[in-house]
Amino acid sequence: MGLGGALLAPEAGFPETKALAHGLPGTERYTSKQLSLAIPAREAGTWEARVVAEGGGARREAPFRLVVESASSQDLYLEGAVYVGEAASASQATGALRYCPTGCSGRPLGGGWYRAEGLQALASGTEGLPDRPVRAQGGEAEPLFPEEWNLPLARFPEAWAEATGEGVVVAVADTGVLPGHPDLEGVLLPGLDLVDGDTDPTEPNTGSPLQTFHGSHVSGILAAAWNGVGMAGASQAHILPIRLLTPEGTGRESDLILALRWAAGIPVPGLPPNPHPAQVVNLSLSGEGPCSPALQEALDEVKARGVLVVAAAGNYGRDFRDYFPGNCRGVLTVGAVGPDGRLASYSNRSAPLLAPGGDGASGVLGPTLGGHRLLKGTSQAAPHVSAALALLRSRGAASPEALEGALLAGSRSTPEGRLLEAFAALKALEGGGVALRVEGRLALKPGEEGSLPVEVLSPYPVPVRVAAEGGLAAYLAPNPAQGTAHLRVRAPTGTAPGAYRVRLEGGGDWATAEVQVEALPARVVLSACSEGGACRSLALPPEGGPFRLEGLSPGTYRLLAFLDRDGDGALDPEEPRGEAEAKPPARGVRLLVQ
Repeated sequence: MGLGGALLAPEAGFPETKALAHGLPGTERYTSKQLSLAIPAREAGTWEARVVAEGGGARREAPFRLVVESASSQDLYLEGAVYVGEAASASQATGALRYCPTGCSGRPLGGGWYRAEGLQALASGTEGLPDRPVRAQGGEAEPLFPEEWNLPLARFPEAWAEATGEGVVVAVADTGVLPGHPDLEGVLLPGLDLVDGDTDPTEPNTGSPLQTFHGSHVSGILAAAWNGVGMAGASQAHILPIRLLTPEGTGRESDLILALRWAAGIPVPGLPPNPHPAQVVNLSLSGEGPCSPALQEALDEVKARGVLVVAAAGNYGRDFRDYFPGNCRGVLTVGAVGPDGRLASYSNRSAPLLAPGGDGASGVLGPTLGGHRLLKGTSQAAPHVSAALALLRSRGAASPEALEGALLAGSRSTPEGRLLEAFAALKALEGGGVALRVEGRLALKPGEEGSLPVEVLSPYPVPVRVAAEGGLAAYLAPNPAQGTAHLRVRAPTGTAPGAYRVRLEGGGDWATAEVQVEALPARVVLSACSEGGACRSLALPPEGGPFRLEGLSPGTYRLLAFLDRDGDGALDPEEPRGEAEAKPPARGVRLLVQ
């Protein structure tokens, strides 16, 4: 199908500008996927315009706002596109523009003097809620045509010959669903709405520019029907929809706790019974802060029923352990990669597993109102993992530990983490794969010892080799291990502050524990040594203070006081000091530390 494109001048009523009037002077390049323009921008201002594409008898428009914050002699490069389907209409227009400071070549939106605003908007949180907010971790519209890169990257097509997820129920706790969408026909089970307090999880169309029909998009990635439109990870699985987020993608932790229990079939006062308990729960959402005791309690109850919980790592470019529920115990947390398999620029780091979420100009295709769209985020990565678990679960009544172990054992090791491979996970399940997983991170001071739980997911006890950096002492107990073991780590006295790693290897798998050695608080160390070499010492506050040494033998003593800045008990060359001599009994001895 051919595609024609144009970037039209402003609508009537908007001020004309040299940048946008008279056909937009500059170069124009058209391809089957996108429209690129280099616009000489000589004035500051804000203007409305639209991208229009026509082809195959269909027409689509994508409105945008151009904001020039500072005039420049440089050209402004914009790249836009619209999707033209067989039954497209102007009311179903989808598309976007992005700004590239030096030309459009896959760079993300942002930077420079200019910005294009429009369909790239991300949902934002709502402040002042009675409990902690959570929000969807995806929803950025992408301007390209559908490119099914994500499922082959995670090796789903190979897995479909052996498993489809038939008979598995996956709960999607999100913004709700569009039950009339062709991709979701025959897929949805009766669900729950915790936003409006009823049993209809349909997401209302509010017309908000922040609304992306996030829950439907996530559900389609996970289990869209085989209808020739798009592919899904586990097409024969069933979706249990739970609406706990608003159309703009915001919600509350208290509703998340209710959703978890209800999804697992746990009776919840005030809510109807759930006749279709889930084997997997997908949480494409996150909130900032530690895992609360109430949330952890609910997750423990869910796990006790054999339910696996998958959560988005978050889209903040930070450590995933700063965001719940991904930082809770027993949750399988998922970061996002782009088509090249590299960690996405927005994805939170250090997640146990990575999956396709999109990056730059590439998103993940999924259903939305009136058709499909490409979105990117860790929200899109999480349902790939949930779909893979559904495939594994449909092969038999394996334990949750065995399923998670196969998933991790079958993943591909990359410099940034483990990348999901659904087909390899199925093979690992058949062969009794082994996976090691470290829970949390450890903070120690020199001279201290601590422990971290380690999950050894294996059908048999596995000998585990432990190697620590920087002179740390570490061992695993028990070893060989199966199930939960404990990694004991000690930072010897004198260990320099900094970040250290402990590597565990066993059964063909490996994991890394992160240990942060913190500096001891500064103090003044005072020692009194006799001529024979016998010494007595004590510690004082860093600002100094009075001291008293008793029970000393007669003789001359050398007194040394120094400011122990790193708390290691040893005098370093750069640390201030003071010296004196005294014979007991002596009073009024003063040492100046400088």
